[in-house]
Amino acid sequence: MKRTFEAFTHIDLCGYDLALEASDHHRVLRAKGITIRKTIDTLIATRCIEDGLTLLHADRDFGPFVEHLGLSVAYSET
Repeated sequence: MKRTFEAFTHIDLCGYDLALEASDHHRVLRAKGITIRKTIDTLIATRCIEDGLTLLHADRDFGPFVEHLGLSVAYSET
């Protein structure tokens, strides 16, 4: 499994600055009446938004990030 993961680019998910940005994203969505169920989804979405990464997912919690914050997705089942 380790060899398989080593074939992919590694990205550090979160540091102080990204945590602050994720907190801002959370507040923007809450002000619109949207609750994201899992903190990790906010961190993942924020990392992708900040770095211009496209997210492949099947999780409805990422929809508001696409609609309101510019998250780019490759495919979604939501």
